[in-house]
Amino acid sequence: MNEEVDAVPRTKKRTGTRIVVGLLVIALIIMVISFSLQWYIIRELFSFTTDIVERQLVQQAPDGVEVTEIRKTFARVRKALLHMPLSYLQGDINLKKVKSAAYYALKANEDKEWTSEEVNTMLKMMNAAVGFKREVR
Repeated sequence: MNEEVDAVPRTKKRTGTRIVVGLLVIALIIMVISFSLQWYIIRELFSFTTDIVERQLVQQAPDGVEVTEIRKTFARVRKALLHMPLSYLQGDINLKKVKSAAYYALKANEDKEWTSEEVNTMLKMMNAAVGFKREVR
């Protein structure tokens, strides 16, 4: 008779445990989907921004700045951003340096006119952000 009384609470415990485990599995699935969606959005946002800045620099490239150098620099940046977040974790891209380059670009372009020195400085900053050292000529 004691065995019948003990069996009822065990069943309730198992049911409660199953519900908690089910809720945790659902929460895990939602977190994985949310992470994937955020990762995709961040990559697309970086890609979109990179394309806009590259087009603007190519269109406004002053004398003394090679368009091919602009394209090569942004190709390196795009390649590093393509592998986000692994490129950040591996140290292939330094987001603080990217942020500094973006602030510099905003400050340098306040007058809506790029000088060759401003563009070359920004390209150096972007190359440094992705760990590329310019060849010495």
